[in-house]
Amino acid sequence: MRRTLIIVLLITGLSVILAGLAGFDLYRFARQKNAQPATLILITPGSSLRKIAGELKEHNLINSRRRFIMLNRILHSSARLQAGEYQIAAASTPLEIIAALQEGRVYQRQVTIPEGFTLTQIGARLEALGLCRSEEFKSLTTSPQALKNWQIAGETLEGYLFPSTYNYSRQTSCREILDIMIATSLQQRQSLTAAAPASSLTELQILTMASLIQKEAGNNEEMPLISSVFHNRLRKHMRLASDPTTIYALGENFDGNLRRRDLNHPSPYNTYRHYGLPPGPICSPGTAAFEAALKPVPTDYLYFVSRNDGRHQFSRTLKEHNQAVRKYQLKR
Repeated sequence: MRRTLIIVLLITGLSVILAGLAGFDLYRFARQKNAQPATLILITPGSSLRKIAGELKEHNLINSRRRFIMLNRILHSSARLQAGEYQIAAASTPLEIIAALQEGRVYQRQVTIPEGFTLTQIGARLEALGLCRSEEFKSLTTSPQALKNWQIAGETLEGYLFPSTYNYSRQTSCREILDIMIATSLQQRQSLTAAAPASSLTELQILTMASLIQKEAGNNEEMPLISSVFHNRLRKHMRLASDPTTIYALGENFDGNLRRRDLNHPSPYNTYRHYGLPPGPICSPGTAAFEAALKPVPTDYLYFVSRNDGRHQFSRTLKEHNQAVRKYQLKR
């Protein structure tokens, strides 16, 4: 009896020692930093704990798949690990990796849409990054139902995708990135409109005016002056005669040289042929261009021509304008 009790005590003590050693081993594993630099890994939806552990082990982010699985089970965290693309920081511990996967701290990429980009250019950039397939982008940006859902007054999303830098992840859909761009555009327009004097132009016309200013201006400082010219010409029922509108009308047929015959293009976007503003924007204008469309400086300018140095020469009369054209364009 006494011998049996001693054996039981020895086995129990050995079990406690082994459990303690195992616990200490798992404790050391949980806090052991890996020797890898920052590493991108992709956890696909529906991945099991075993598969996630295998992915981490394959990238040498943990040194034991078995211990990682055990640690997750002890922490009751395996059911809360989220799918996505993650950048595991250099020298991360298993505990830090688990926390990142639990909280869904997915890796954020960036896309920049410059001011003055057209819908075609934006679509090409998003496609190059794998954010939007060309067919999907075209459908979303021209579909009457999609435009209705977004409460867009125009026939396309031209002008409504705000130029800025946006964060996105591997899980971001084409619809989601467009949602963000449209919401940003609306927020910017509402903020600027609220602080501007009342205008006789509709919201779509102001956005269209801003897109023309964006394309014409060589710098932000001249935007209110260019806006003044366009507003003055509208008031006097003069054609806007804006080269960028004709170029936009030509689309893929524009080869980089605007010719006299191009000025007769029948498109309603051709402001050499048609009076008033085009039917809609010709690009995505930035904040400065939209503000200039709302707040033109008071002048009696009716013309401007490029000085070939990023600036323009503004004129009040056709005679002055023709002199400026001869000086800055014809004598080049």
